[in-house]
Amino acid sequence: MRVCYVVQDQDSILMGWHPELVTTIRPFSALKPPNVHCQIAMLAIPADVLLRVHQASNGQAPFLIENLSFSDWATMVAVMQTRPHELEDKIKELAANIAEVCRKSAMENIELNLIVAKGEKILLELHGYDTSHLECAGQISTNDTSETFMDTYISTIALTPAELDYLKKKEVLRRDNAYMEITSSSNETSHKLGKNSSFLPLASSTWMEKAVQKVHNRLWKLNSFNYTTPISVDAYMALVGLSNTDIDNCRTTARNATIHFPAGRVGYDADFLPIAKLEKGKCPKKPVLHQKGIPSFPADLPELKKLWNVGRPFQKCACNGCELNLTWLDHTIWYIIGNLDKLDLNAPSDKIRMLEFQALVRTSWKRPILAQITFLFI
Repeated sequence: MRVCYVVQDQDSILMGWHPELVTTIRPFSALKPPNVHCQIAMLAIPADVLLRVHQASNGQAPFLIENLSFSDWATMVAVMQTRPHELEDKIKELAANIAEVCRKSAMENIELNLIVAKGEKILLELHGYDTSHLECAGQISTNDTSETFMDTYISTIALTPAELDYLKKKEVLRRDNAYMEITSSSNETSHKLGKNSSFLPLASSTWMEKAVQKVHNRLWKLNSFNYTTPISVDAYMALVGLSNTDIDNCRTTARNATIHFPAGRVGYDADFLPIAKLEKGKCPKKPVLHQKGIPSFPADLPELKKLWNVGRPFQKCACNGCELNLTWLDHTIWYIIGNLDKLDLNAPSDKIRMLEFQALVRTSWKRPILAQITFLFI
């Protein structure tokens, strides 16, 4: 039996399951592993609770284990730790909503490019800018012609149930990736404020959580600099241990358009990691925190495209003329959660590294994260 478990655990790791999770996910190890952020959150959840989450799907797709977001897992951990009497209701709520979440996600994958193009066309026309590049972009939407082909093809050959199941799973993956292939990344950053670049951040956190896997969790590599990290306010509350009063204060700050760390002043030193630790070629000096100011009116096209980042906290080195070190705070946080070894390479496990991360966000990084939550309310 022990040998069987060893083989099963090795297979699970090869499938993409986190090595520290393989013993707890044995009852559902055949499921598709969620992304690394979800698995890091799952490390804080006991095996019996994970089994209850799995069983809440009643053995039918869509499975919670495969489809819950990082924010879902993070808030579940908070409920488990602070309000354990509400945990069962939380799991039932997630199970009741997951089919609709998946349905909306599938629709978004098909229609997002069209929606963004229409929105950008309206805004650019209002400000008198050319929109001819959007005439084609608005039509880049995956249609269902391949489904007709698939049905015709299946009807002409004999397939075993296993073959049919495999084909259907591949079709689901193709649809999930449809729009994400269009929003390909680039190693260049100048294109992001170019004349024809996309800028309207209408993508949901569900879409973003999938799309960012294409660029190894470096959100700054996506085709727009305006994307925000798929971490909800509730998830930030769970990670940082914030109270409702803290969140109310963030709402008030947003309503008053208060910028605590304006770019024109000395930045806030929160002992951040050098951006060079996140990506080779960046500045090796430790950055400080600033926030994007509030312009009176967008004077040109680049300023219009930056409008969605008003009040947004970012990290920037203090070097004169250094343009290699500017990253949104939330992009850094997301990348670190998915690469906890950047915090402490010598820690014995990711469980320990996650505890170190939580210690950071609850102390020296707390004020910057409060600024990030405020930005989400602006």
